[in-house]
Formats: sequence, C-alpha cells, structure tokens
Amino acid sequence: MTHDAHTSSADYSSIISADEKNHLDPTWVKDQLERAEWMTASTGGSNCLEVAFLDRGIVSFRDSLNPDKDPLILAWGEWADFLVGAKAGRFDRTTAPTA
Repeated sequence: MTHDAHTSSADYSSIISADEKNHLDPTWVKDQLERAEWMTASTGGSNCLEVAFLDRGIVSFRDSLNPDKDPLILAWGEWADFLVGAKAGRFDRTTAPTA
C-alpha cells in the first residue's frame, strides 16, 4: 500500500477490508458521512462526482446533483482497484449510448 495525503501512516493499522466494511456500525458510518469533506471531480459540467475520504480507509462517493441519496462506500482496497480499472480504461464506453 502506498502512502498518500488522505491516510497517514498511523492509520494503516485500522484500515478495514471489504468484508469488514459490510459490517460497520451504521451510526458510525452516518457520523462519518455527516462530517465528510466532499471533493468534487468536475469537467466543467453540472453533473459531478464527489469523493470523501473517511476514517479507517473508507472512501465514499456520490452524485453531486443528488447529495441526499446514499453514497457508495468502498474499502481502501476496493477504491484502489477501481482507480486501477479506470486508469486502464475498463470503464470506457465502447459503443454509443442508445436513446
């Protein structure tokens, strides 16, 4: 695991796995989301992805147009896998969208 600005080395011992993520206390998750500092990834349009780095290596993201809807929550390893796939083009659209 590489060090980054969002997770200090002191936090690595408390980073949870994908399985552990599915068993988190809902009250803890709610508190984390209420205190989250959401960052916007924008290309200049009005529909943006917002990402928040929570305690214990949890990463959450949501639609900026629907911030009251439940966000997706990933463990650090899942987030890392998502980024690898995105950078490799695994989510690129290969055909035009249909109406």
